[in-house]
Amino acid sequence: MKKIVVAVDGPAGSGKSSVSKHVAVDLGLKYIDSGAIYRAVTLFFLEKEGALAKGSDLSGVLEKINIDQDFQSDGTSKTYLNGRDVSDLIRDESINKSIGIVSDDRRVRDFVNSLLREWAGNGSIIMDGRDIGTVVFPGADLKIYLDASIEVRAERRILEYRESGKYLDENEVKNQIILRDGQDGKRPYGRLVRADDAIYIDTSDLNQAEVESMIKRLVEDKTA
Repeated sequence: MKKIVVAVDGPAGSGKSSVSKHVAVDLGLKYIDSGAIYRAVTLFFLEKEGALAKGSDLSGVLEKINIDQDFQSDGTSKTYLNGRDVSDLIRDESINKSIGIVSDDRRVRDFVNSLLREWAGNGSIIMDGRDIGTVVFPGADLKIYLDASIEVRAERRILEYRESGKYLDENEVKNQIILRDGQDGKRPYGRLVRADDAIYIDTSDLNQAEVESMIKRLVEDKTA
């Protein structure tokens, strides 16, 4: 397979992370979880400051942050913050509440985007996020935009929470997704938008295996 950069964007709960990991394993690509990096940066600031609010001064500390990510052949991904495995810590609800403040900061986005491009190196990668095909890799070989109805995305999030032992109210999860959609579409930097040349896939009526099969065919067509 010749080198390829695959950018997968879409709203929260569209299944982009799970699908991208499986496609990476099946096709021998390197998977990079961009969202986990922003979560790790958020964790760093929360541990340092205790709390974050809009307008918080995030300058002067980015050079103290070292983030690594390790993607295994079994599809699992580990994220390390200054040498510490924070893969579970960055999924805490406290991160969800503060990540928007961090990811809206232009300096943070430039820091993360530089890291993502460095990690991409010269190999074949698949990366998911909300601005991968528009900002991080506008020249990606293949751009995919995954979407699904709010109801379906809420169901998927509830299932994810249950699998990790958390039980949240369905309406609460749905409202969180609606709020996140509104925020992601209006962010000053790196807002969620479908690239003009991205292939749109509505996953509402598709199972994960079907979506993975579609994306693998697209990748194979590009590398044939």
